[in-house]
Amino acid sequence: MHSFELVYEAEEDVLEVTFADYEEHFARSVALNDNILMHADIGLGTVWGLTFYAYTQLLQVNETQLDGLQPLSEIESRRILTLLCVPPASYFLEIISPGDLLARVKAPHLQDLIG
Repeated sequence: MHSFELVYEAEEDVLEVTFADYEEHFARSVALNDNILMHADIGLGTVWGLTFYAYTQLLQVNETQLDGLQPLSEIESRRILTLLCVPPASYFLEIISPGDLLARVKAPHLQDLIG
């Protein structure tokens, strides 16, 4: 079972999901696109959190381009996609076409979150 901290700012339409406490000096933030930010350890071994800007708008579209991964090396890009495909990140983001860097933002079911 995973622990989560969910903070939704309705006025800003921002959802911040934290999966684990982390030290900012040992964290790496990766902009997956203009609306999604992933927080991970420096070696990209663990996702510590996700931030979604315009979250309700992201939920209304079938796919979103993860064009923020394009400038990264192929190894880093694959490592990030792999991290996003497993819980807890996969509760919020579904990779629908890794080669095209396409994903779908999801609203997880409470049952998924509590295990």
